Amino acid sequence: MLLEKNVVGKKTDWANYITLADEHETPLLRVLPKGPKPVNVVKHYQSDTYSAPQGNAWPDGKDWDTFKSAGQNRKELTARVQWFVQTAAVSKLAEDVADTAGLTDELAHEIPKKMTEMAREMEAAAGSDQSAVADAGDGVIGHKFRGAGAWISATATADADTAVDATILPAAAQIYSDVKANLTEDAVKTALESAWLATGNSGMKVGFVGSKLKKQFGVFQFYIPTSLNTQATARIITRGEEATVLGNMVDVYDSDWGKVELHLTRWNAHENFGGSVTKAQWRGYFLNTERWAWLWNQKPTVYKPEFKGGGYKAAIDAICMFLCWNPIGEIKIAPSDA
Repeated sequence: MLLEKNVVGKKTDWANYITLADEHETPLLRVLPKGPKPVNVVKHYQSDTYSAPQGNAWPDGKDWDTFKSAGQNRKELTARVQWFVQTAAVSKLAEDVADTAGLTDELAHEIPKKMTEMAREMEAAAGSDQSAVADAGDGVIGHKFRGAGAWISATATADADTAVDATILPAAAQIYSDVKANLTEDAVKTALESAWLATGNSGMKVGFVGSKLKKQFGVFQFYIPTSLNTQATARIITRGEEATVLGNMVDVYDSDWGKVELHLTRWNAHENFGGSVTKAQWRGYFLNTERWAWLWNQKPTVYKPEFKGGGYKAAIDAICMFLCWNPIGEIKIAPSDA
C-alpha cells in the first residue's frame, strides 16, 4: 500500500491570498485639514490676539494723547518641510518567472504597501516630540518638521525654526505631565478649562489618543471626578428587553468647555520616534482642527527607474509640512511615568 507520506510529486497547497491583519489607521492624516501649498523649505506666518481689557474712563476736557497699535500682539511662527521616501525592488526572476501564491505582480504589490508604510511614518512623525531640524548637508540628516508633542509645550522648544513666542505657548495646566495614577477626570477638566481661558473656544476638539488613555475615558464614569476611588453606588443601566450589547465605550467626552471627539491611534509617541510602547498607549493630543494643517508640496508620487537588468525598482516620495497655526489653545496628555 502506498502511504501518503511516501507519495512522490505531491503538489504544495498554497492558498491564493495573503492575509494582512494590521489595520491601524492614521487619524491625524485623515482628520486634520489641508492647507496652502508650501513654496519654500520654511514657511513664515503670524498669530495675533486681543489685548486684555483695561480700565477705560477718559477725563472730560482732556485731549487724546495716548495711541496704541492694534498690531502689537502679532507674533511670527515658522514651519519646515519633511521629505519622505520609500523604495521597493524585485529581481527579474522574482518578477517575471516566480509564480507566487496570491500575487500576479510582485512590484505592484510592494508599491501600495510601501505607500501605507510611508503614511504611517508621516503620522508617527506628526504625533512625536521631534523638534524641527534643518538639513545638515551631510547626506544623512534631512529636514524634519516639528511634531505635535513639541508644538504643544509650555516652554519654548529650541530647534532649527524660530521658537514659539512665550505669549502664545500653551499654559502648563494644558499639559498633563503628572503620573498615570493621578490622571483623573478632574485633571482632564483642568486642561480643558485652561485651554478655554486662553482662547474662549468651546467648540469640538479632536482627541488623538492611545489605547490606555482611551480606556481611561471609558472608566471615568465609575469614579469620583477628583479621584480614582470607585464610587460606593453601583452602576445602573437602563436597557430594553431586546438589547444584547453591554459596554461603557466613550467616543465623545462632553464638558463645560466643549466636547472632545476621541480617535484611537497607535502612532503617538511611537517607540521608533523617541517614544515607547507605554508612552504611545498613554499619549493624547486634544486639538482644535482649524489651528492645524498638513501642507503638501507634493503628494505621494511613484517613480519607476529605467530597467538595467538586475531587477525592477520603484521609489515613492512626498514632501509636506505639519503645521500649527497657533498652539495656545491646544492640550497634551503625557504622563511622566509612561
